Amino acid sequence: MKFGKLSVGIATAILLSTSFVGTVDASMIVQHSNAISQYSGSSLRILNNSKVQFVKAGNYGWSKNPSGRETIKSVRGTKWTLKTKYLLPATHMALGKSSRDVTNPQAAALAGKYLFVLYAPHQFHGKGFIVRYNKSTLDHMSLSKAQNSLNKKTAGMKVGPMFDVGHGQSLAYNKKQHSIWMWRDRADMKPTAWSTIQRISMSSLKPNKAIKFHMNNRGAMVPAGHDLTFDNSGNAYWWGISSGHVKIYKGRLGSHSIRVRLAKQMLRKQTGTHQQAMGYNPHNGRLYLVSDDSIQTLPARKLNGRGSLRPSDIKYTRFNSHREFESMIFDSTGHAMLLSNRNPELLRSTTRY
Repeated sequence: MKFGKLSVGIATAILLSTSFVGTVDASMIVQHSNAISQYSGSSLRILNNSKVQFVKAGNYGWSKNPSGRETIKSVRGTKWTLKTKYLLPATHMALGKSSRDVTNPQAAALAGKYLFVLYAPHQFHGKGFIVRYNKSTLDHMSLSKAQNSLNKKTAGMKVGPMFDVGHGQSLAYNKKQHSIWMWRDRADMKPTAWSTIQRISMSSLKPNKAIKFHMNNRGAMVPAGHDLTFDNSGNAYWWGISSGHVKIYKGRLGSHSIRVRLAKQMLRKQTGTHQQAMGYNPHNGRLYLVSDDSIQTLPARKLNGRGSLRPSDIKYTRFNSHREFESMIFDSTGHAMLLSNRNPELLRSTTRY
């Protein structure tokens, strides 16, 4: 991707207010130039991903073993088995604070020895916080102890401050930049004329940089994403739905700007009611588009240029767990890590992909 010169205005040290903890400081960079490469409708092609099934979200179920290990198996398509790796805390008052409700995790990221989980309590619309878990600490805890570990301050676990997280499902680690990013979207996921992507400090667990930008294609507003992932080269990806079809975006974050392009191939069928997450597997170079009980995957490199995806490139898996699939990340060995709710836990695939 080639990048032209961008007109960028910088306003530093703005305050991101919350009604709970005072203020959270971050530098805001305002990108005045259009962030998206222009395209015409005639340049887009629709791929018939016929293997994919639309799974309608219903009433979410609870874990069948809320204090122990759960197993989720696929019922159609590529075979998957996921088993509980970490049973996460399930208290409405972590550290005794009512604002630190950890029963509604929305996204997760792995970075070195840490697992970062973002929580968006229902009672604080659009606000949330991050808990940083030392994986070694979790590895050496019993499930029951881990589940109750945040009732008081626990070594190896850090609870961050409240800040604007929007819907909160886009926390992602950029390996190239050694940094964590997420959208600051609306909690109700409605489109906005301006988009904001924010970098999260892995030590303070609060935003320390944000890029505000707009995307307009031939006069039409292009909304930002609500999910996010990065490949090994630092390219950002997210997906959304337009006229029932899946659109995939690829972006590149600079120090003061972002450049975005729409993949020229759209997918005819979406996976389900909600676009819950997007993951990138460094072991096989594939992107994973996640809805509840429904996942489709494709090779990221085939989105380049005009796109070279074929129907045979698409793999699909359906489950029947009735659990909410909140986030999907991958460890360095190619094993999938699924964040689910009710009760909060991270499940790991028994097979690497």
